[in-house]
Amino acid sequence: MLDPNLPELKVMDYTACLQKVQAMDSRGDFSYKGIYKVLLVIFEWTDKFLQNKVLPNVEQIERDSSIDRDRTENYVIDLSYKQNPAIIRKLNVLEFHPNEPGDPENPKTFIKHNTVFARPTTSDGGTAFRYALGLNELSTAAIKGWFNEKRKYVGKEKMRKVIKAAVDSNRLFDTYASTEIGNLFQCPYDKTKVQKDATIIIHLKPILKQLVDDKILFFFRNDSASRPANKSVFLYNKPSEIADRYDGYIDYTKNTIYPALKNLGVMGEVTEDSWNSPRNLLMEIKGYMNDSYGDQKTLIEECLVLNEIIEKDKEREEKQKRKQQIDDLMAFLAEAGRIVEVNLLRVSGEPLTDEFRASLLSQPELLYTEYADNKIYNEFILHKSCIPQAIESAKRTFQIKHSDLEIRVLNQMNVTLHLNDESPKRLLEEIEAQSLFQFLPFFTRIWRMIMGSMIVHKFEIPPIKARLQQQLNKDLASQKAKKISQEKERLVKARLKDREEAEKDAEKKSKQSQQVAASTSGFNGGEEDSEPVKQGSPEEEKKWKESIESIIRILDEAWEFGVYPDREYVLSKLNGKFTEENLIFFLKKFGGKEIYSFPIRNQREKFPWPILVSTGYLKRHGKKLLDKVSAESDRQRSEKFPNQEKFDIAESQLDFLNRILPRLKP
Repeated sequence: MLDPNLPELKVMDYTACLQKVQAMDSRGDFSYKGIYKVLLVIFEWTDKFLQNKVLPNVEQIERDSSIDRDRTENYVIDLSYKQNPAIIRKLNVLEFHPNEPGDPENPKTFIKHNTVFARPTTSDGGTAFRYALGLNELSTAAIKGWFNEKRKYVGKEKMRKVIKAAVDSNRLFDTYASTEIGNLFQCPYDKTKVQKDATIIIHLKPILKQLVDDKILFFFRNDSASRPANKSVFLYNKPSEIADRYDGYIDYTKNTIYPALKNLGVMGEVTEDSWNSPRNLLMEIKGYMNDSYGDQKTLIEECLVLNEIIEKDKEREEKQKRKQQIDDLMAFLAEAGRIVEVNLLRVSGEPLTDEFRASLLSQPELLYTEYADNKIYNEFILHKSCIPQAIESAKRTFQIKHSDLEIRVLNQMNVTLHLNDESPKRLLEEIEAQSLFQFLPFFTRIWRMIMGSMIVHKFEIPPIKARLQQQLNKDLASQKAKKISQEKERLVKARLKDREEAEKDAEKKSKQSQQVAASTSGFNGGEEDSEPVKQGSPEEEKKWKESIESIIRILDEAWEFGVYPDREYVLSKLNGKFTEENLIFFLKKFGGKEIYSFPIRNQREKFPWPILVSTGYLKRHGKKLLDKVSAESDRQRSEKFPNQEKFDIAESQLDFLNRILPRLKP
């Protein structure tokens, strides 16, 4: 908000200013003839400001003072700028004219700037704060009126064109809402930087803050920006516009920035899916850019901020959507009047996801239990408000179908703990006792059936229930183990399928790019002697070298600790600096003979990717490593029951080392 102690708002003491202006008016050269009358006119308007919220402009001062226009302008400029402290204060106000014809995309069509002047009274304590504050309120209302009633958005396609033109000319700040609003405050009396800065401090900054508070503008900081104009970003608070801006940033990155970096050789092929969730890709691109890229770097920085904001908005919307879906399911369960199988529940026609299922089962209004026999495994839930109805449903099912499933499930849920009414409790105990008759010893059942007394005595119920619980626990354990085994098998098949598809895609892209294929010698096992061509600026080559050194350090540390590092291991240690595909192409392009790779035979599931090792590590420890794996290979051969995995690892290393070590120069 506006600071009342701003030096830009201070004015000369009222009595002192009257004396000074009278003296100026009385000078013998008549150069200030009538200036005192101009001051009095401004004072009279200022004194009425609280009633009419109006301060005079030059035209009004000219009319009321009968001083010609040129002299009036000279006088107000003199009183505003040439006296120290100022005698009057030049202020600015925006006025909304909704009936003006013109361009609806241009705010200047409907918002007019007016320069006014104030001479604070003795009660103002030597500051024009009260008048600046009042004018800012009027200006804010004018902008809000234009925004809500007249503003027309340029549209997604034009937004993209505007962003491209702005970035190409290094003027991205021209696309901000703050720049558009700031242009409304271009005052003809602001000639110097100090005067322009005063207008920004008194009017523009407080108004922008108020518009943010009123949800008209959306604000975020970009402290990494190289220019001050790009550090504070104000956008119109329309989610669709912000999303379009973000899409425009992604479009520019995809079609302009990324191809340029790819041509430099620092980036490989990028899948279309990477642009759908581009955060890691944007981080990588940002790492290759410095301040010399100008607004292209600024665009990437802002794109990362907007990505985080949009992802949080999506997450919030997803949470709200999930909450509504849970509320809908809870309403359904409250009306169901019975126990419900979890597997039968659907959301938008789809089975429950694990995350959604966990959220649903965490609801305190629900009771949950598992149930299994030697054939099936089921999960059941029941809304606590439906316990009496569920007991009635269990009774009907038992009487009609002779099925005790619902009775067993209700017993597992301990529903009686949540009942205050004794009637449902007695009913459940009654039908439970009836359902347990079939679990009595055979001859006991026959005898009671003959005697017409098909009942279970109270003392017989606990041991029967204990026996049933024991069998249930056994069936649950068996069914869960079977379910886990099936899930593992499904995941393994899916993972292998994904890997096969990824390898096919990588192989296809490798064949399409002869340049990349020609420079894969070191990374593919060291069959070629040529060093990959690395051309770029000294700064780019420095970055490539630092990345390679970082990867080599990761590999060497892994080998020291007995870990066999592959590309997934390297990716996990690089903390998102590369995507998997970009890492592969980077190593192919710049690894050269500094990194070698070899596969582990017959161990595809545990070692799906080739193992990586640096040339430096092989030079330092190759002989020692060769002796170690030779001994391990011989030991496994001589074992009565050899460890197949250890043997395959040792043999794979032995074959690789025997091929590579003789070719390494010490």
